[in-house]
Amino acid sequence: MRWLLLVLFLFSATNSVASIGDVREQKGKGTIERQAGDKLDSTQGTAIESYDTVRTKIGRISIEFVDETRVDITENSKLVIDEFIYDPNSKTGAVSLKAGFGTVRYASGQIAKNSRQNVKISTPTAVVGVRGTDFSMTVDETGSSTIILLPSCTIIANERVCVTGEISVENDVGIVIMNQAFQTTVVETRQSSPLKPLVLDLDETFINNLLIITPPKKLEEEMNKDAIQAVANLLDLDFLVFEELSVDYLAEGEADRWQTDLDFDPLAGDFLFDALDQSMDNLIRQARTDLDRKETNPKLGFDAETGVTILNQDPRWIYIREGASGNYVRMELQQGYNYSIDHNQNGNEIIGFEINPDGGSINNNITINQQN
Repeated sequence: MRWLLLVLFLFSATNSVASIGDVREQKGKGTIERQAGDKLDSTQGTAIESYDTVRTKIGRISIEFVDETRVDITENSKLVIDEFIYDPNSKTGAVSLKAGFGTVRYASGQIAKNSRQNVKISTPTAVVGVRGTDFSMTVDETGSSTIILLPSCTIIANERVCVTGEISVENDVGIVIMNQAFQTTVVETRQSSPLKPLVLDLDETFINNLLIITPPKKLEEEMNKDAIQAVANLLDLDFLVFEELSVDYLAEGEADRWQTDLDFDPLAGDFLFDALDQSMDNLIRQARTDLDRKETNPKLGFDAETGVTILNQDPRWIYIREGASGNYVRMELQQGYNYSIDHNQNGNEIIGFEINPDGGSINNNITINQQN
């Protein structure tokens, strides 16, 4: 009898820890491949286990793990769960996920809050170290990875507070740190360094299209300083946790919902367009364009937007700017150094114009003020 009880106990314990999360939301079809070779169609409520591979074709899946980590997977995407260990008593553990293809959005849970060093999210060309925040990864057919740092938002005392955490993006030959909302990098191959991060210039409408279907109330430009101080004094508050993902988005009647576009029912009467796909495509296109422009800095010839002409007369850069009022400047700048130029020509001003071909730190700041 004692051996029978022991066997039953072990069997029960094994099954109780087999599930590490479940499918919270699903639109369309998805499949889950198990380590043992089993393949099953996923539905809302399907249990997720360690070493599962989740695939979508014409469908989207939102997974919530037992530590409240949330991962949203868009169409034609692949996510591999390499490792998931969690101790609910200490709220610590380790998580390792791999985005193999498509677009995946990650939002931190308790493991990232308490064991940040044990969180690794990877793509074919890079590894993302998470320090408690949200970000998206898009992997194309060549393995090139576009990573966008997203703001994490929560409701505190009926106020929406959005903050941004920090992630590292690295591979065999380089590393970058991103800590500004909508900061972006591209990693083409494992043998090429992550490109210097840039901040995507997005207006509120574009941001809303990326993150939500039903827009929240517009955030106040400046929140009350006393309220912010009171919030900061709450010792048990971790600004880096996107607690809003724990909201039951399927509940009806909730005013001003904060939604991912997994809540969008394409068969609903409103027939809203798929904002996430369009926005992500635009984001990636903009990121690649801006990153390519950074790689070709300085832009040679005349730039109509700034009125600056740059000439390459090795070993010098020639900077020329002539204003409509007749003000004129010509400078010879030694190559091998990086420059940032503020230039005011009778009110026609440019700020932070960079001659920075290697993408390094600025070691020369030049201010020019011309007035008639």
